[in-house]
Amino acid sequence: MQGYDFYIIFVAVISFITGLLLVTSPKTLIKAGELFNRVYNVESVVYTRRVPFGFAYIIFGSILLYILW
Repeated sequence: MQGYDFYIIFVAVISFITGLLLVTSPKTLIKAGELFNRVYNVESVVYTRRVPFGFAYIIFGSILLYILW
C-alpha cells in the first residue's frame, strides 16, 4: 500500500480544497472547471446543494488526511 499513499493524499487534498471552494466561492470552482475544459467537472446537483457537499468534502478530506498522516 506504500505506493498508493501519495495518490490518496493527493485526492484528500483535492477533496479538501473543493469543499472549501464550494462553501466560500463556488464561482471560482465554476471558472476553474471551464479553464480545465471540463476535466475537473462538478455536477449541477453539487452546486445547488453546495454548502452540505462542501462541508462533506472538507470533513471527509480531513479525516482521510488524518488517517494517512
